[in-house]
Amino acid sequence: MRLKSTRNYLVVGASGAIGSAVATQLAARGVNLGLHYRSNGRAAARLQSRLKQNGAGCFLLQSDLADEASCRELVRRFHAQFGAIHGLALCGGTVEWRPWQSLDAEAWQRALFEHCVAPFAIARAAIRLMSRKTHGGIVFLSSIAPKYGGSPKTMHYAAAKAALESAMRGLAREVARSGVRINGVRAGFVDTRLQRGGRSRKEIAERVRRIPAGRAGTAREIAAAIAFLLGEDAGFITGELLTVAGGD
Repeated sequence: MRLKSTRNYLVVGASGAIGSAVATQLAARGVNLGLHYRSNGRAAARLQSRLKQNGAGCFLLQSDLADEASCRELVRRFHAQFGAIHGLALCGGTVEWRPWQSLDAEAWQRALFEHCVAPFAIARAAIRLMSRKTHGGIVFLSSIAPKYGGSPKTMHYAAAKAALESAMRGLAREVARSGVRINGVRAGFVDTRLQRGGRSRKEIAERVRRIPAGRAGTAREIAAAIAFLLGEDAGFITGELLTVAGGD
């Protein structure tokens, strides 16, 4: 693979709606991209093909991120391919829809690992490489869910995202002097397959009705905020949580 840039960004969860939109916006800046996916290799390959046609240097990285070792290995593989890491967008994750009455310890632990522990482990591995060779930017994708405690089916998800936001702020303060900036984007309701999977049409309509802007957000709008925070124009922003939720 011939690289056309000296800037290298890793997008975790690139096969999803928001991750794909982030990769597309970053590619427009002419950077090299590592496109991580867990199981949707077909979507990741389509994204890679499209971005390559537009001149971007892209490399696919599959990992289920099931433990801390696989999180570290993902960053190691990215670094081995590109030689340096300048930006990290953590957009991966799923929602396990579970009524609160049936939430057991295992469901809580899965949510906490997927939405806080794994992103933190990936970020920690990236920071070590950024601190040695280059200043960098990291953006965690959070959710509006912590503001309301989630829905009756996503309380564990909301709690895990709240933990992520707290960890993001603490980590940002710790590494700020190294030149690594760490921020988060709190996404409002975006009408994606992930969100539609746990709601009826009536529930979706009711959720959208409660948004002051009167509509759902788009993956592109969330991605624009992430891309901004990764860019040079956000060079004096760290430890912040940018809410993109239509006033919600």
